[in-house]
Amino acid sequence: MNDDERYTQGIQVRTEVLGEKHVNRSIENLNDFNNDFQNFISRFAWGEVWSRPGMPRHTRSLVTIAVLLALGREAELRMHLRACFNNGVTKDDLKELILHCSLYAGLPAANAAMHMAEEVFADLGIAPKKLNQEQTNEE
Repeated sequence: MNDDERYTQGIQVRTEVLGEKHVNRSIENLNDFNNDFQNFISRFAWGEVWSRPGMPRHTRSLVTIAVLLALGREAELRMHLRACFNNGVTKDDLKELILHCSLYAGLPAANAAMHMAEEVFADLGIAPKKLNQEQTNEE
């Protein structure tokens, strides 16, 4: 596959994962400073790594979220929290991932990610249901 084909594949996968709105905004904001970087992202991150057959996108999303959580990369984390649902990730998957990451990435990072996920859920209209006092005492 040549660079042009890898770029085309990258744009396709990037759009499928992150959504058309996000990718179109990136393309519309190209300039003589960021063009090479955006091309690099599309070709290598999306056209090469995310396109590999060895790991399903669901798993790639979870791994990406775990790494971003651990590194404290909030903007990228928020983007991938929104995008993960395009790859079949569920709110329960995210709950377990964040809980698991709290052990290995630290409670402050996991706590921030939990709050961020709840904000994304609210933005997407899938906010978690509030528990009453009786339900919280059962757990």
